[in-house]
Amino acid sequence: MSKDAEVPDNPEEIVGESESIEMLHKIAGMVSSHLKKGETAEVVAEQACFLPCTEDGLPVIGEIPGVKNCYVATGHSCWGILNGPATGAALAELILEGRSTTVDLKSFSPSRFLRKKRTIV
Repeated sequence: MSKDAEVPDNPEEIVGESESIEMLHKIAGMVSSHLKKGETAEVVAEQACFLPCTEDGLPVIGEIPGVKNCYVATGHSCWGILNGPATGAALAELILEGRSTTVDLKSFSPSRFLRKKRTIV
């Protein structure tokens, strides 16, 4: 139920695909008879959103290379709500103490996206 698409400038332009919404209704109805379409539950809104994802599937957490005192914590995909507290604690330590002891942030460094300089011999 996900796809690659350009994020529009205006959030109001983000709409769910009817096939995906219908599938979610079907799944919800299987979870509970109260959630079957046309039953007790009233659908108040049908929405879609974009999740921040990275090409390698890992979040980006740390100081931006070459930009002093500029930090980022993004790219958690659907796991952001679960990993947010640990990410926040690790980032706070990094900013305040210069390193994180809560989480080893090496694998999540923004520098992993920098292109390596090639040496020509």
